[in-house]
Amino acid sequence: MMGRKKKKIAEGPEPPLDPSHSTEPEISHLSPSNKETIMVTLHGATNLPACKDGSEPWPYVVVKTTSEEANNQRSKAITSVTSEPTRAPIWGDTVKVEIQAEDAGREDVVLKVVDNKQKEELLSYKIPIKYLRIFHPYHFELVKPTQSGKDKEATSNTQLYATVIRKTSFIPRYIGCNHTALEVFLRGVNEPLVNNHNPMVVIARVVPNYKEFKVSQVNRDLASVGLPITPLSFPIPSMMNFDVPRLSQNGCPQLSKPGGPPELPVWNQSFLFQGRDGATNFSEDTALVLEFYSSTSMKGSESWTLSQPLGVSVLPLKSRLYRKMLTEKGLNGLRIERLPITDTNLKTTTGEAPTVDLSFKLLSSERPESFLTPNNSKILPTLDPKILDEKLGPIRESWSKATVSSTMDSSTSTSQGAEEEVQVLDTYHDMEMNNYRQAMQKMAEDILLLRKQARILEGENRLLRSHLTQQEVEEEQGKASKAENLVSMKQKLLLSELDVKKLRDRVQHLQNELIRKNDREKELLLLYQAQQPQAALLKQYQDKLQKMKALEETVRHQEKVIEKMEQVLKDRLRDRREPPPPPLNRLQGKPNMAFPMLSASGLPLASTEENLPVDLYSVLLAENSRLRAELDKNRHQSAPIILQQQALPDLLSSTSDKFNLLAKLERAQSRILSLESQLEDSARRWAREKQDLATRIQEQENGLGRPSNSIITDQPNASTHFKDLRRPSEMDPLLPTSDTELNKPINPQKETSNSQQT
Repeated sequence: MMGRKKKKIAEGPEPPLDPSHSTEPEISHLSPSNKETIMVTLHGATNLPACKDGSEPWPYVVVKTTSEEANNQRSKAITSVTSEPTRAPIWGDTVKVEIQAEDAGREDVVLKVVDNKQKEELLSYKIPIKYLRIFHPYHFELVKPTQSGKDKEATSNTQLYATVIRKTSFIPRYIGCNHTALEVFLRGVNEPLVNNHNPMVVIARVVPNYKEFKVSQVNRDLASVGLPITPLSFPIPSMMNFDVPRLSQNGCPQLSKPGGPPELPVWNQSFLFQGRDGATNFSEDTALVLEFYSSTSMKGSESWTLSQPLGVSVLPLKSRLYRKMLTEKGLNGLRIERLPITDTNLKTTTGEAPTVDLSFKLLSSERPESFLTPNNSKILPTLDPKILDEKLGPIRESWSKATVSSTMDSSTSTSQGAEEEVQVLDTYHDMEMNNYRQAMQKMAEDILLLRKQARILEGENRLLRSHLTQQEVEEEQGKASKAENLVSMKQKLLLSELDVKKLRDRVQHLQNELIRKNDREKELLLLYQAQQPQAALLKQYQDKLQKMKALEETVRHQEKVIEKMEQVLKDRLRDRREPPPPPLNRLQGKPNMAFPMLSASGLPLASTEENLPVDLYSVLLAENSRLRAELDKNRHQSAPIILQQQALPDLLSSTSDKFNLLAKLERAQSRILSLESQLEDSARRWAREKQDLATRIQEQENGLGRPSNSIITDQPNASTHFKDLRRPSEMDPLLPTSDTELNKPINPQKETSNSQQT
């Protein structure tokens, strides 16, 4: 079917039933208290749709209510699965579902045809319970259009055949009737059959006029032949499809289960004819008709027609039979052991026509305590059907001695029989009068009840009209409230638009501020770049100044050294003015030889008569003149010169070592001072660069950086800017280099010799 959704069904099928073996069911025509029971007999189906994968279905049926389906409850009303995959299955199973009596007006019976292999739903039908008449057997042909899987345009109808009966916890009493229902219990065939090969089903009905019924059968009226089917298309167009006439010429047929075994069919099934269908409708033309069919005639494409019965049994329901049932010990029932099956080709082992055993009983209570069973039907009085005329002539009754009365004498006189007949007629007349009075009373009660119901319906109509008016007022109020809500929503929309406009203006203002900040930053960068050459020049001048200071300090130190050396020379010359020591002390080669007295010009005094060596004075004078020349030369040089003392004679070796150590000390101190100053400058510069970079990173993270769409024409390249920022750090090594050059000695050979001595 096109658009049909495949649903997975959790319920599984029941095991297949063998129709040849019938079991004795629990007979009960009433549902539990405050509940209703829906009995569904699934006969079969034709033209079922294929499975989702195109394979033949293996069908069974699940019956549940709409509330069970909405709550995903598992249903126990499940038929057996067919013996093999087929699209025209035969089940013959009866299942039931129970609902609360107050829920009958809003519940539906759901019938689902499910594939046993893939557990997918093939078809689904919903029947409203409120449309079903109580205790009336509906024989439905549920029709639903489907589409084949191969040709999506070709459509066909799927038929599901089912009998549905709605039962309540009591039997309603019909107006003008003393009894509520007629129960017929069918036991089975009495003699074994020789020419029956299949189980049999029985259609039982009570017809008000048997002669007219036979005429309609001869005319092949569909309502009188077989089991009349009520077609029901889905979706259901109207509740008129469930309408039932108050009096049917063909009765309301009921179908039994298949009876087996074929050679001796047994049913043990009870039929209930309620209302005018059989409660007190006993007349000269009324009859109970039992039609026997083979169960195989229910298969194939012509299923459920049951056009050719195997035989018919007719029990005339005469008024005298009704009176006899009422006067027989209060049981209101009779038993027929050998009711013949006529118009049949069936033969027993003795070659005679077969007979069936049945019982029937009138029910006077709305809630009978028990129904007919195989056991309690045996206590009913037995009627001998041999004297019954096949053409429904006058009934001649003959009662058995053992069943009618064990105390009655078989030789009763004719006069006593006549008196008994008169008493029976009087009793019947009185009963008829009582029935008429009760019927009139019931009619009056029904009229009052109908008037009461009419008043109730009028009240309900007024209430519904008031509800309708209230709903209209509520709808108008709802429209007004909707209009107010619409106006308020429009106002909120306008306010939100104003807020959005304000936010846009605020964003524009912030963008302008950001542009101004960026321009200011650009100006500061340009100013910084312009100040970089000046700062470099200033740095050079400061370096030169520091070098000059270092040179001056070195010159001062050298002057002090020279002054000390001159003072030492003067002291030595002053010591030499004293008388010389004895000749033994003048050892040749001693380093502590006395110095001669020098003049102010640095020459040895000629007036002295000491016998000092001339070479010693010449050496001292040459050293002194050289030191003065170097001192004058250092004053005009750009780098400090550390004078190195030449190797003096052994006489001045200790003093020269002291001078060398002092010179190295002064050089080390000057180097330490210059390195400390360079370290301070580098630390300050690196701190400024680090702070600048951290500030830029924070601005970019907070979104305060320059916008991507801003146009900057005069801003220098970032690589150039970083090069300029790094330029002072690249110049840092020049400072220690300059200081090193200042501290270098003039004569590298002397520096090397001094370092080796050190």
